[in-house]
Amino acid sequence: MAGGLIALLATSLLLRLEGMAASLWLDEGISVGIASQPVGDIPRLLVQDGSPPLYYLVLHGWMNLFGDGPVALRSLSLLAALAMVPVAYWAGRSLFGSRAGWMAAALAATSPYLGLFGREARMYTLLALLALVCVAAFLHAFAFGCRRWIPAFVVSQALILYTHNWGLYLAAAAALAATICALRRPDTRRALIDVALAFAAVALLYVPWVPTLARQVEATGAPWSTVPVLREAVSAVGSVLGDERVLVALLVAGAVPLVGLARQWHTGEGRSTIALAVLAGATIGLAWVGSQIEPGWSPRYFGIFLAPLLLLAALGLSRAGGAGLVAFGLIVLFWTQPLGRITGARIPPTMDDKSNVEQVAQRLEPLTRPGDLVISTQMEHVPLLYHYFGPDLRYATPMGVVADPQVVDWRHALARMQASNPTTGLDPLVDALATGAQVVLVCPGPSPDDLLWFRLMDLRCETWRQELGADPKVALRQGPFPPPEERENGTPVFVLVYEKTTGPTEAPATAPPW
Repeated sequence: MAGGLIALLATSLLLRLEGMAASLWLDEGISVGIASQPVGDIPRLLVQDGSPPLYYLVLHGWMNLFGDGPVALRSLSLLAALAMVPVAYWAGRSLFGSRAGWMAAALAATSPYLGLFGREARMYTLLALLALVCVAAFLHAFAFGCRRWIPAFVVSQALILYTHNWGLYLAAAAALAATICALRRPDTRRALIDVALAFAAVALLYVPWVPTLARQVEATGAPWSTVPVLREAVSAVGSVLGDERVLVALLVAGAVPLVGLARQWHTGEGRSTIALAVLAGATIGLAWVGSQIEPGWSPRYFGIFLAPLLLLAALGLSRAGGAGLVAFGLIVLFWTQPLGRITGARIPPTMDDKSNVEQVAQRLEPLTRPGDLVISTQMEHVPLLYHYFGPDLRYATPMGVVADPQVVDWRHALARMQASNPTTGLDPLVDALATGAQVVLVCPGPSPDDLLWFRLMDLRCETWRQELGADPKVALRQGPFPPPEERENGTPVFVLVYEKTTGPTEAPATAPPW
């Protein structure tokens, strides 16, 4: 057993090392900025961000031990992704037997979702790991009726709620699935009492965060997100599985055994099958409905779906005989693409093109001096700019100077961006600069989305360029860099560097071209 798990862990590690040393990108800059704060301040500051605190608190300690370089930061996510392998083996084996355990472990080792987010300094693999522990403990406690697993479920579910707000959807789905299991068990009264006590304990552990959550819901949002259409609720399953062919293989090989198990509701495996289907389906459905009310639908959040889908897949395939083994082998091949890796035909996933801020910072270093002004027309880029440009510069957005450039203030962000204008946001900043100071205007590259949020960024960039170009007190010295022909879609930036040529009391002068 130990040898097989070591082999799977080694495979998982090799699959997830690509891109670990790439430059940080926008979301990772946000992670580093929040986690760099004093540990006691992090929960309070998250009123501005909209997230729970657990990942940032863990990352804070991790950074104190290993630093804030890209590899060090991403190693925490990689560790959580690797831990999925033995945890999946334990979950599958303890619930459904040895074959299911090995299948669950192999699927965790090769999962493209874990491969992608195992090399990103965000909370998504930690969320997936906690969800796997939570779902396994849930099945032991409520589908099989083993009471000693209730504390493990309570603690893991509470930790999920403190990791990501989509944990609320899983908690609601779990309450529904637990009630169904209780009604299907012969000891219904005892089971319902267990359910009530368990979820009361979860609520009690979560109560301290509820006031902050209420303030976040009232003031923060995701203006970068669209409202998902109905088909996206269905495609979410294919998205988290990484390949629609995988979904087909699972349905062809595993659907019949799972339907047969679901009919055996009087057994632990039968109740587990129903519970896993409810956990996956209800969590996806609730997330979709929630995103209709307040947009926030994003594939990177789908790790909350991975645990029930992974265990459901392992259960179905392990009960499908030879067809299950064939489907399992095909899924692993689809996910790992071994021939493409050998021949070089496979295009490896990379994060290099997500951000060019580090390269831009290297280009700007000889041009800037302490106290120079950096204006980002995309406000959520500021923590990443601060990370690479350094603390000696001042940072601003179209809304004015940023009080803490390591934390993004999402409160009423769209309304504040719409209300911004050069007269209130730019002119006072430029007027206050001393002669010779630099103004670095940072604009995002072209976005494939047509949302108002991204259109406002482009509009502010163009407006600010025109305002600076027409201001006799400043002169363009460098840029734009990179030039238009070298820009790509995504989140890279381009910059223009202006110099203040006259102070507030000096007459404008014509500067020679540079």
